Amino acid sequence: AALVLAVGARATADQIGTQSTQIEAITGDPHWQGGDYHGSGRLPVGGLALARRIAHLTYRTELDLDARFANRPQEAGRPLPAVESYLRHQARKLVDRFDPGSYVALTRALNGHDVGRGRGGVDAALAGCPVPMVVAGIDSDRLYPLRLQRELAEKLPGCTGLEVISSRQGHDGFLTETTAVADLLTTTLRRASG
Repeated sequence: AALVLAVGARATADQIGTQSTQIEAITGDPHWQGGDYHGSGRLPVGGLALARRIAHLTYRTELDLDARFANRPQEAGRPLPAVESYLRHQARKLVDRFDPGSYVALTRALNGHDVGRGRGGVDAALAGCPVPMVVAGIDSDRLYPLRLQRELAEKLPGCTGLEVISSRQGHDGFLTETTAVADLLTTTLRRASG
């Protein structure tokens, strides 16, 4: 059995567009040097930081961001909006632990995701998967909207229906809604044991 959570059968045009912009942020950084920046002492961290800020907006919801930050400044007397400070903080955390070239490679792989490639298309690939499946999505996910999991649930023969996690956290709900995800894992393990 398998748990398929907050994902789709293929990359969507919206995902590719957003993720291509992230790649461009990195490869457009003057320190990118065609990807040959290792050993130069100059890493394209400005581009990586911008890519992370763009990506992070797709992980959360507009309502969540507005409830947390609205248009408030970070601190009294400082003009930097709190949400901008938050995004900069998220970017710094990634820059400190992630290689820009690896980010580009992984993002390109996400852009190329298509379970139907070389298998007669998405419908044929999903129909040919006999594995018992639990398919779930996050009701507020704008990166991988529920319609993508609905497609999986309808076309995978081993799936008995779509499970929906309610969260105001968007795509990050798969990380923050731990009780709901634990319940899905339990259901998946039960399906595996028969």
